[in-house]
Amino acid sequence: MFYIFTEKFNRKRRLVEISAVFITAITILTIRLSILQIYPSEKVQSSYQNHQEENISNINYMILDTNGKDLMKYDKKYVLVIDTKPFSLNNYEETLEDLMALNFIMKSENPEFNYTEIMQKSGKIYYNISEDTYNKINSLKNIKGIYTYITDEIDTKKAWSISNMFSKILDEEHQEGSLEGEVFNYLKANEKPKSEFYLDDRAVYAKQSVSISDNNKNLKLTIDKDIEDKVRAVLDKQEYSYLNNVGISIVEADTGKIRVMVQKDESAANINLGMQQIGYEPGSIYKVITLGAALDMGLININNTFMCSGKICKEPHGQLSVEQAFEKSCNDIFAQIGSKVGYEKLMEYSEAQGLYDRVLNLESGNRNEAKGVKPSKESGINNISIGQCMNVTPVQMLGAINTIVNNGVYEKPYIVESILDKDDNVVEDFKTDKKRVYSETTAKLIKNSMRQVVIKGTGIKAYIGDLDIGGKTGSSTGNEGQTHGWFAGYFSIGEKNYTMVVFTPEIEAMKGSNNEELGGGDTAAPIFKDIVKTLNMRE
Repeated sequence: MFYIFTEKFNRKRRLVEISAVFITAITILTIRLSILQIYPSEKVQSSYQNHQEENISNINYMILDTNGKDLMKYDKKYVLVIDTKPFSLNNYEETLEDLMALNFIMKSENPEFNYTEIMQKSGKIYYNISEDTYNKINSLKNIKGIYTYITDEIDTKKAWSISNMFSKILDEEHQEGSLEGEVFNYLKANEKPKSEFYLDDRAVYAKQSVSISDNNKNLKLTIDKDIEDKVRAVLDKQEYSYLNNVGISIVEADTGKIRVMVQKDESAANINLGMQQIGYEPGSIYKVITLGAALDMGLININNTFMCSGKICKEPHGQLSVEQAFEKSCNDIFAQIGSKVGYEKLMEYSEAQGLYDRVLNLESGNRNEAKGVKPSKESGINNISIGQCMNVTPVQMLGAINTIVNNGVYEKPYIVESILDKDDNVVEDFKTDKKRVYSETTAKLIKNSMRQVVIKGTGIKAYIGDLDIGGKTGSSTGNEGQTHGWFAGYFSIGEKNYTMVVFTPEIEAMKGSNNEELGGGDTAAPIFKDIVKTLNMRE
């Protein structure tokens, strides 16, 4: 009797325990379902909303030129996505013809493709396809569970172009106070643009839309894409094939806005900014600063005469006026002029125009704009006065030469124009620093001397008869005794005045010539001429 009672009690207890477990499980499932309804996971949410999202670019922002044109070059990637859950709903009565067509089209991309096997799989399956295959698949309107999209991937072949360098801002750490760091703070909350795909009541992805966050911001540069493209076309000419690289920078004279910064080989470190370098000797283009300081201080006038005995020059020039010495780029006479100015004042004028410091303030990872190297007093005023024993960058010299073109006022060159919202409204305008360095009279005298250099001096290969241009040639020593060539000058397009620096680093000898015969007047000056003629539609 006691045994029967005990057994009944145990059965009841087990029933209570089983009921408790069952009720607990139901409660947990109910709570879980409630949470999923309020806070669904990404997978559940996608199924619940019957839509999918795909990133359509690997950059979170646009990089635009001053006219709003996209500066980036992209490799387009075409993608087919098969969402196996709705894809498995395809049946032979409704979609057999399109399924067979899909199978045939995809066999050309992937010989192993088989739609019947895919129906047995789960999740989303991605296929990289050609543009032709993309277009053919898009003509199939009845297949359930497939969609296609195009994604833009940055073309990295020109990794050292300005636009490509700015495309890395969100991917790297930046020095505090750098230009990249400043731009990063505006763009860091950006989201990648997405394509959204929606299932209709037939389980076909029939509707597509593009989603861009309302909080996204874009970067607008001072660059003019139309001008840059014309400059690139000049650099690609066969006649300049003997030059491994050429740097071109152009600034709008009265604003400091850099309209062009390109180089022939943009897979190489940016030479206009001296990246991965300490800069380059400017050679005789530095004589513009030496002459400017001497005239501005009232130490000489343009018609004073000096004697060239050939102490520094290869051959003596004899008695020359200051202007003639500038035309012939006489080292002896400019060493004498520099001695009158003195080391401290020459450095003062140089630094007031951006030399020996970063101009754009680019400092990020391995992409650090060179500061250049200030010459020591011990280098000797003779060397310093003619642009030796120092290092500068083309963009530094661009700003310094532009001071003359801009009537004696230094406009620090800059390249970021503004930050825009997604609707192209200005969020932040960027400005530059400006200050008077020379008197207007000094600037006009030097500008006229630069004109004479092109008409009858070392820059004659830049001469264009019907256009008002001027400039200064320069040559300096590069690696392994090779020569760097320079030409810095001014020109106009319509009513707008511009300054351009052409830099030809490490010149290699042309057939039948030698490096000593090639300098800025032979290499950089003809390119300057070609670009000015092209921009003024003289060809």
